[in-house]
Amino acid sequence: MSNLSLTTGLISGLDIAGLVEALATNQQRAIDRLDARAQEFDAQKTAIGVLEANVLTLSTSVSSLKNKITFEQQKVTNAGSDQFKVSVGKTAINGSYVFQSVQQASAHQSLSRGFADATEQKVGEGTLIISQGGFLDEPTLLESLNDGSGIRRGKIRITDRSGSSAVISLTEALNVDDVLNEINSNVDISVSARVVDGRFILEDTSGSTSTNLAVVDLNGGSTAANLGIDKSVSSATLDGDEVFEVTENFSLKQINDGNGITLLNGAADIKINLSDDTNLEVNLDGVKSLKDVLTNINDHDDNAGRVSAEIVSGRIVLTDNTSGAETLSVEDINNSSVVKHLGLNAASSGDTLTGNRLSGGLNSVLLRNIRGGQGIETLGEISITDRSGQTATIDLSSAETLTDIIEAINAATEDGTGDKLLVSASINDLGNGLIIKDTSGATDSNLIIADVNTGTAIADLGLEVDDAVTEIDSESLHQQFVNKATLISDYAPDGGAVEVGLFQITDSDGNVGVINITSAVKNIGDVITRINANSSVSVRAELNETGDGFVLIDEAGGAGTLAVEEFGQTTTAADLRLLRDPYTGGDGAQRISSRKATIVDIDDDDTLSDVVSKMNAAGSAVKASVFDDGSSFNSKRLSVTATETGKKSRLVFDDGDLDLNFATIAKGNNAILRVGADPASAFLISSKTNRFDGVVQGIDLDITNAGSTAATVKIEANTESIVNNLKNFVSTYNQFIDIGSELTKFDTESNQRGILQGDTFVLRVTNRMSNALGKRFGIGNETIQSLSALGVRVGAGGILELNEDRLQEHLRNDFNGVKEFFTQKDTGFGDKINSTLNSLTDIVDGTFTNEKNSLTSSIDTTNERIEELKILLESKKARLLNEFIQTESILGSLETQQTALAGIKSISVPSR
Repeated sequence: MSNLSLTTGLISGLDIAGLVEALATNQQRAIDRLDARAQEFDAQKTAIGVLEANVLTLSTSVSSLKNKITFEQQKVTNAGSDQFKVSVGKTAINGSYVFQSVQQASAHQSLSRGFADATEQKVGEGTLIISQGGFLDEPTLLESLNDGSGIRRGKIRITDRSGSSAVISLTEALNVDDVLNEINSNVDISVSARVVDGRFILEDTSGSTSTNLAVVDLNGGSTAANLGIDKSVSSATLDGDEVFEVTENFSLKQINDGNGITLLNGAADIKINLSDDTNLEVNLDGVKSLKDVLTNINDHDDNAGRVSAEIVSGRIVLTDNTSGAETLSVEDINNSSVVKHLGLNAASSGDTLTGNRLSGGLNSVLLRNIRGGQGIETLGEISITDRSGQTATIDLSSAETLTDIIEAINAATEDGTGDKLLVSASINDLGNGLIIKDTSGATDSNLIIADVNTGTAIADLGLEVDDAVTEIDSESLHQQFVNKATLISDYAPDGGAVEVGLFQITDSDGNVGVINITSAVKNIGDVITRINANSSVSVRAELNETGDGFVLIDEAGGAGTLAVEEFGQTTTAADLRLLRDPYTGGDGAQRISSRKATIVDIDDDDTLSDVVSKMNAAGSAVKASVFDDGSSFNSKRLSVTATETGKKSRLVFDDGDLDLNFATIAKGNNAILRVGADPASAFLISSKTNRFDGVVQGIDLDITNAGSTAATVKIEANTESIVNNLKNFVSTYNQFIDIGSELTKFDTESNQRGILQGDTFVLRVTNRMSNALGKRFGIGNETIQSLSALGVRVGAGGILELNEDRLQEHLRNDFNGVKEFFTQKDTGFGDKINSTLNSLTDIVDGTFTNEKNSLTSSIDTTNERIEELKILLESKKARLLNEFIQTESILGSLETQQTALAGIKSISVPSR
């Protein structure tokens, strides 16, 4: 038995394995048939998966078509790409817009006098102060004229009294200076222009009386009329109409020379005292305009008609409607500082309080804001003697603006004779002071300018002189441009925000106070309040005398030194510009002044290169370098450039006795953009950079070059994206149809059938999708309710065909209708088709899911039956094999017996 083979019988010689397999063939065939069936189920499942993937892709296409963002995509055509770049946001409205880049932004740049070299020659000891504010000649924007209506820009013709004419183009005028410069620089006419208060004034200088001095608009425009100068006069002076006047529409930022007003939060700001001994405490929370101020007074709960407020001739006028013995007055309360800025610090007359002026007028400033906000102590009479010996006494007692003083001096006549005084007053070249020049050309007398009696105007203006000179320059009048309302968000030397943190002040007695600047501190007024509230040190904070910051004043009177230091690792004190050495004021008290200026202390051994290093280390608003002008003598110069562009980058240098003689080589200019095609109806806007954000809703522009003509920017719906999405939907749907046809076809030539041929699943899905596409959509739109209306029709074999021309026609003529058709909630194409597709592909109970689950179940059942049959087959094979083995064993036994019997036969018996 040990030698028994499992494949071939050793005794019988039979093919046992073959016989076993042969006897099991029928059962194996059943297994093979089931296995083939399982494979067919699996192939069907795979085919359905392919169809499902295609339907999912179709869902993606539908999602794009139903998404409103698809219809909000915009196409930008920029015909002015050589002038500007265009960025379009979501809020941009389709249409054509016309822009012209009139001027690019530039930064102020100045050069000092020349030095022999930059590293050896000493500059000299002193302090260099560079300011970017406090100008007296800031031009008024034309948009603020005519109560904010501005002007229609165009061309005007001016004819002087000699009959000479000139055409003046004001199509690119942005501000009052632009108008004055165009007129005053024209050499064809003898006319000079200036502004006084809210009027333009033209003076004929031809000396002729042949014709009238006349101004007319050209080409049907209204520029001259808008400027108030469309007149013809038979005198040398054309006095224009008032075109700039403070009204209730002015914002608080527009009054008080643009310094703004510091308002309290949650408390009354002013108290109005009435003649009947009653008072009205007025809270100005949330006030933005003069109209708001008037409303808060007139509609006050406790007013009830007691006092009325209105704007009259650019002033707030209060009328007391009560009766009594007291005097109508207004005062600050709760430590506010509003009354002066609203011009209400004026004396009343009877029942009326007429406030001081709220604005300096065109191109002028209020006297109350010069000298760091101190103004002129006592206005009165002044005396001026020109160098020919003529003397004029000029009454300045009613002056409120710098223009009032300039006009009074320039109109002055000699006492007694009435002859014109031969002097002229104007703003100096730096724009920060007044200059008075003798125009007599004589040398008979000194130029003498002095106050009369108790007046202090000339002394306060720094114009006192009695010398053989032809002019006197007041130098800086320190026009205030930093006050309590000044935000600290850009106060730091680098133009950034003051860091939240602590710093400490040590007074002259050695007392130390720690000041906490938190995020609640918003402006200089808040900083001053924090310092003055600290009782640990005897130091008072207030706005400084130079108008560009605030000052700490030591009141301890000790022998020590007033000092400011950082507390911890913050830069708060540095950002507040307080890390400076103290100086002694006129009252003998030590002071540390925070000034919004670049201040560089130059030592006696500093060279030009050293000065450059110090300036650049100051973290200031300027950048310094050494410039070599290439000349053979003293070619090295200190070049100082503002770090930011724009008109506000204008620099003023105060070098004391250093004699650096800075000269401007490039003015800081704003970028100017014209919006609109016709200069008359277009408007000009400016930006300190070449960036214009939101110039039109949703449209940003970056100027790259100045342009000579206007250019159109066209913004339209990006229909290409819509067309492509619909084409993609059609293509994907057709791919689904093609795949379905391939899977269900029967090839008669090869007698081959598709894997799903004869299966109704594809037909059922196709019919559902076809029916869904044939329905009506977007029932709110009467013209577009079906795909066929948009040019999508069903062709042979259920394939979709798209007529793109028809679709484009609808997009042009009824874009919103097409958008509504696809995107309308619930009834639109997108939602309805997505609903159908979701019912097909839902992973829980979708049609495809159910079919795949059914096939999976069939596959599992078949495989289970196959496994059962395999077990039975193996059992049968084992049984047959055992039977054959037993047969071989029996045969082996018989063979053994036969051999034994044969042996028995051959035994012989010996004879006896």
